[in-house]
Amino acid sequence: MGELSGYLFSPVDTMQPNGPPHIHPPVQPAHAHQAVMMGTVIPTTPPTVPLTQTPRNLVVWRASTPWQTVRSMVGLVIVCFFIAQLAVLVVAGYIDADMNGTPGPSDPALTFVGGICLSPMLMLFLFLRRPNLTHTIHAYPSASGSSLHALAGGQVVRSPQPTFVQHHLFRSNAPLEMPRPKHLWLLFFVGVGASTLCLLPLLFVGVEWWTVLLAVAVVLPAWLVGFSTPVFAWWSITSRHFGINIARRDAEWMLVAGMLSTIPAIVINSLISPMLITPLGLDPYESGTLGEGMVLFLSAPIGEELCKLAAVLCLTRFITSPKYGFYVGSTVGLGFALLENAQYISMSLLGEYSSITYFFTAMLRGLSSIPGHAMWTGLSGYAVGCWLAGRPHHPQRQTRMQTPDQNAEWVMYDKSGHPVGTSTWATVPSDRLVRLLRRHEQHAWAMPTSVGAGLGLAMLGHGLWNGSSWGVALMLSDNESLLALALQLAWLAVMVAALWLCILRWLPTIVMGSKASE
Repeated sequence: MGELSGYLFSPVDTMQPNGPPHIHPPVQPAHAHQAVMMGTVIPTTPPTVPLTQTPRNLVVWRASTPWQTVRSMVGLVIVCFFIAQLAVLVVAGYIDADMNGTPGPSDPALTFVGGICLSPMLMLFLFLRRPNLTHTIHAYPSASGSSLHALAGGQVVRSPQPTFVQHHLFRSNAPLEMPRPKHLWLLFFVGVGASTLCLLPLLFVGVEWWTVLLAVAVVLPAWLVGFSTPVFAWWSITSRHFGINIARRDAEWMLVAGMLSTIPAIVINSLISPMLITPLGLDPYESGTLGEGMVLFLSAPIGEELCKLAAVLCLTRFITSPKYGFYVGSTVGLGFALLENAQYISMSLLGEYSSITYFFTAMLRGLSSIPGHAMWTGLSGYAVGCWLAGRPHHPQRQTRMQTPDQNAEWVMYDKSGHPVGTSTWATVPSDRLVRLLRRHEQHAWAMPTSVGAGLGLAMLGHGLWNGSSWGVALMLSDNESLLALALQLAWLAVMVAALWLCILRWLPTIVMGSKASE
């Protein structure tokens, strides 16, 4: 992120069908008024070439890096993870330093120390999300041109014949590239399975030097694979198959917005809600109580969906249709799940039965909670898209429709220099998804078209998911038999099946537009 890349090629090079244009490195001058040519120092001052506006129909070749987005987002989520935890301490120092569910006392020292620790994390976040610029250099044969051209930064372009040189600096709008979903799912299942096997000796053999060493060696990879790969797998599916054409930088901001929305959500669930529940005579921190349940089936659905909706509203310039609204909402939901999943996976690895809790936590959240977050927030995003589509004179509409830096056409090439397919940024749904949705089109459900209805439906689905899980666990809390465990797993299977039923009923309307009213 934030790298400055340079390309030097002629118009003839851009027309090559079998590979990228020839890229010639710029020549560094011997000093300010000399250039090296054919082993001879030429005491001349080449003409300075100014930066000019990016022309239309510009073709930019770039090596395909589908895993780069995954690597950059994993690094960013670790930074956001620490930001979220420290932000809670800063707020707690103001309103509830002992975090017991009652207002006060204030602790300026806690806020100060939290702010000091938070500052470098914020600076690192801003550094990682700095603007990504692309520098292109073009040389055209011209009888009236020159063989030496000085560029900003002390570089000199040398050509064997007189040329006319232009160079442009613009914000990168390279299309989003994601690894294939099957590769991400394979990494997830193999990684979680291998990590579980490496943690099992600590459970069955006990604390031995080799069991502890093996567990310590595997805990970090297990955490990274467990919380990140299922999120990126679902993101790859929506990006590849929904027919969404979007720049990588914009898609990353959607995921980042979801991560940042976890910060106010954690404050609401950890500080605000307990302060509202405790005066009712309930304990929100005691497991298996109504106070804990109110946090799960009231505070979490309401607070989290409101925070995610706020993140979607901050991204309205990317929403040009209801389908794009769903994509923005689902990506925000995946960003929220990415940071939340990092916390749940870390807690499962710290328990006494880490091998078992890690396996079930990673699997259940990867197959249920993560797509659930994407689906619920996608409902709100779709409703926002319908609302914006019905406001043609909205002042932000022209801004949304006129995305900056669209003059460049990006061509991705592989290690062999051949252009790669553009399935990850197609403008129509994939044939595989269309065939799947055609089978469910006649049973499709209408999507909510008002923001209130979309938000309410998202809260309802989220609340039923959390509340039913808490209720079943509470009813079976005194029963430690295998039957109780089987009943809990059976209920989880019912919820997952219900979630997938909703997804298959709503997707035809979202992707193909078969129904557009409530």
